[in-house]
Amino acid sequence: MADLYGSYGELAAVETEGVDYERRRVLVAGATWCSLAVHGGGIEGGSGEAARAVGAGLMSHYEFAGLRTSGNADLHVTSTNFDEPIGEGLVRASRRCLSFHGCAGTPGLAETAVGGLDTDLVVRLTQRLRSAGFPVVTAPSEIAGTHPANICNKTLTSAGVQLELSRAQRAAFFPGGDLSRAMRDSGRRTETFHAYVAAVRAAFQDRGRVSPGSRPMVSGAEEASSTGRRPAPTRS
Repeated sequence: MADLYGSYGELAAVETEGVDYERRRVLVAGATWCSLAVHGGGIEGGSGEAARAVGAGLMSHYEFAGLRTSGNADLHVTSTNFDEPIGEGLVRASRRCLSFHGCAGTPGLAETAVGGLDTDLVVRLTQRLRSAGFPVVTAPSEIAGTHPANICNKTLTSAGVQLELSRAQRAAFFPGGDLSRAMRDSGRRTETFHAYVAAVRAAFQDRGRVSPGSRPMVSGAEEASSTGRRPAPTRS
């Protein structure tokens, strides 16, 4: 089904921030990688939670989250059109990007389709996930994440990685397979969730320079007025 909105600007002109959606950003001092979920919250349940946990204290993080009790699919802006300035700015300042998404996948089959233009990192992530027992498949063309305009590929290296987690994989992250907002906001997670996050974080392998300390999660409006500088990236 086609998106209701063709850009963030179109969405923001109609929807209400803080009611229908929210923008979240955490900056980790010295990080050269970022973790991203542009369809977080109720849009693609579980993607935001995964991106947040993977990035915690290690990578700067951004999430665009649907807050509605229903109809969050209306807030989906495809990755090649996603131009929200805070998230896009974070990606453009990063050397590497991990962009988390949710796909339907095969009913009952927990798997991750990995794609993107950062082929080295695609290989490393695939190896780490498979070694931890998580099935990985090559992303089909429609979710391959290889278009240069895809937000994950707007990094300093013009390449990123897109991870498409099947519904079954995301459901396995929460007790009882419950993807509801109440469960997601409860903080309850399964061992599968923690193992998955650890496998993805293992691909980092100290490749990005990180200094101690991070900034707390704040709203997009607060972040937009921030004047703090991030250190220049050194290595990938």
